[in-house]
Amino acid sequence: MKNIAILCESNPLARPRPNRMIQMLREHYSLFVFGYPFSHSHLKGIQCFDFPARKSAKDRTQEEQKQLETSLKNRDFFPLIFTPNRLILLDKLLKIQNLHLLIVEDLVLLPIALAYQEKNPQSKIMIDLREFYPLEYENDLYWLETFGQFFSFLCESYLKKVDFALTVSEGLRCKYKEVFGIDCELFLSLPPKFDLTPSLNPRIELIYHGLISQDRESENLLEIAKSLKSHLHLNIIALSNQPQFLESFCAKAKNISSISLLPPISLEEIIPFSHRFDLGLITLKPNGFNNTHALPNKFFEYIQARLGVIATPLPELQPLITTHQFGYCSKDFQTSSLIELLNALTLKEVQVLKSNANEASKLFNLETNQDKILSIIQSLIGE
Repeated sequence: MKNIAILCESNPLARPRPNRMIQMLREHYSLFVFGYPFSHSHLKGIQCFDFPARKSAKDRTQEEQKQLETSLKNRDFFPLIFTPNRLILLDKLLKIQNLHLLIVEDLVLLPIALAYQEKNPQSKIMIDLREFYPLEYENDLYWLETFGQFFSFLCESYLKKVDFALTVSEGLRCKYKEVFGIDCELFLSLPPKFDLTPSLNPRIELIYHGLISQDRESENLLEIAKSLKSHLHLNIIALSNQPQFLESFCAKAKNISSISLLPPISLEEIIPFSHRFDLGLITLKPNGFNNTHALPNKFFEYIQARLGVIATPLPELQPLITTHQFGYCSKDFQTSSLIELLNALTLKEVQVLKSNANEASKLFNLETNQDKILSIIQSLIGE
């Protein structure tokens, strides 16, 4: 059995893409999983390796923060790549001599994988590009001029050296080709398959789960809830990388009777938990490249939970919704258009959407992706 390493600068079990990559490959390859400290209890038969988490802004000393800002300002990027925690990862990685493939789940770890390949030239490298990284926070001018330049450097310097690249949407695939000349394979973020039967609530229960933030204009969820008619109710499981925004959002939501705030759910439980609702909501606006071309995890999780999908008319979402008829897109990106669409829905319409989602769930699941990734890996490293 051939050996594959999966490299994550995070808890690999808490993020959908690496978690599901592990699930797809564990029965077919000998896996070595590297990430921030995580529980190994569910990964029997897999060799797991922790390395320390990178310090966040609140954990850095003033001196460390000043060093970071100086490096970014001077375009001195190598100290930002080969950080102490990543050198620990590299040291652990180099002790494994016979890796056939390294799957890089975070762009910042690509130089680490390439350093391994330099000493083990028989190894292949695959990268999973979940965002167009140089524009991840494009509405923040400071970020664009600092970390944006750092991610551009990583892309320009290292992407051309990979053996295979995956990405999550057609828009991202075209952008990586246009800007960096790299060909990516479209690899959708499909969740595990669940044996569920669609059901219907007496009132239409909406669910939004996932990240909320300023750049996603997530306060539009509050605006929507305030305007819902009595036969609709919005349930929200909110996560955020912006603690102050999350606190403010939740404080406002508690004063809106048509919102229920629900506690976070584990990745494994999100689909069976969501099954109790009727419609999944996606409110992203085209206020940046990555938002415009998003094809979110939650989109496919909603389908697998047998929910209809109500979304803004993003270019990656609308064709799938139209083709498979498991949801509706608003006529434009105005929050008022989403409100108008939601308030016009009937239980009978929702029932049809959920039935169509049930059919689509047979296609958009991990089994489809597993066949694809196994074929790709076989072409790279053989049987």
